[in-house]
Amino acid sequence: MTGISIVLMFSACKRDMPNEKPILDFLYTADALTVTISGTAMDNDGNIKSMIVEWGDSLAETLVLNETGYVEKSHHYSAPGNYTIVITATDNSNESSTQTFITDLKFNITSLDGVKSGIFKSSAKEFLVLTLNLHTYQEKNQEEKTNLIIDAIGMMDVDFVLFEECAQLKTAPIVEGIIREDNMALIISKGVAAKYGVEYSFVWDWSHYGFDNWEEGVVVLSKHPLINTDSRYISTNTSKMSITSRKTIYGSYGFSATERLNMFDAHTHWRLTETDEEQNNQVKKLKLMVDEKEQMVNGSKVMTLIGCDLNGNPTSDYPWSEGYNTMVANNKYVDSYLKIYPDANTKPSLSIYNTVEGDFPGRIDYIFMKENPYLEIKDSQIIFTNHVIGLVSDHYGVITKFRIID
Repeated sequence: MTGISIVLMFSACKRDMPNEKPILDFLYTADALTVTISGTAMDNDGNIKSMIVEWGDSLAETLVLNETGYVEKSHHYSAPGNYTIVITATDNSNESSTQTFITDLKFNITSLDGVKSGIFKSSAKEFLVLTLNLHTYQEKNQEEKTNLIIDAIGMMDVDFVLFEECAQLKTAPIVEGIIREDNMALIISKGVAAKYGVEYSFVWDWSHYGFDNWEEGVVVLSKHPLINTDSRYISTNTSKMSITSRKTIYGSYGFSATERLNMFDAHTHWRLTETDEEQNNQVKKLKLMVDEKEQMVNGSKVMTLIGCDLNGNPTSDYPWSEGYNTMVANNKYVDSYLKIYPDANTKPSLSIYNTVEGDFPGRIDYIFMKENPYLEIKDSQIIFTNHVIGLVSDHYGVITKFRIID
């Protein structure tokens, strides 16, 4: 009887003990707009039944502890700002503990240390042209990469920007004409105006749906006065539903009272077979349009530049290099990057000159200058790489400095 009484008394005492709440021990780190939380959760007198993290942007996620009670989780925010992160652990007695972090998230500081000194403008007669394939909103951490592009344009005072795969979601609201609120050129031009106080206008048109949901186009942005613009198909196929459907966009700009700059942006289709002439014909139609637009200008120095993702590599074997060779045939067009780096077309190709990686790496992004007596190429660089400004797309972009000859 005595032994039984002791056990009953012990059990009653145990039931009267208060429950211990979970113990949380977490840290957080931030890399631009990406936050990572890591730490442990313990319950000394039971077990953790559930864990939730509220990120402070209306999103919440369940956390799963490993066998040691540790968990690590990352979250990406859509914009800079202050966010309150709350981690809540609930034990098997339905009692909870929380740990809170207050964040102040900002974009990483953009550095131009990797940009060649010769790229920066040093006189009023010099101007910069940038061409870049934006990869149609397919980038991870798109906001940081868009900000990097905005900083490069604003900090370098780029005069003309030519984007390929410059897209807008087909269901986004229209804000003006054919421009939707998420048009990449609209977002970037607004970003430059907000951060650097410089207004860029742009002309944009699209040829086909990219990745099923995006109206995918080409664009010219500039801070110089727009005088004339046009766009047209250079492809045989003109269906919005076909990726082989391609347009070029044209803008004519007044650099001074007597100087006219005709800017073109194009994204030609890649060659499909050895006998396929579509890419080659697109290049020919583009050049015909250039000649037509030059003839329309009277009384000014006319200078023409073409930015493009040609989808053709000069170091490929014939006929895969035909589109590039058609562009520079008869020395009427100068490859501005090749002018500065004469070995850029060396075979076998040198990876340092690649403007795109992936399954088919190579140099396929260009700024071509139509020969004229008024313009000279001063310098050029592939800039959106890890070694220069940073990655923003599956393409690396090309920037060229030109000088107008008095």
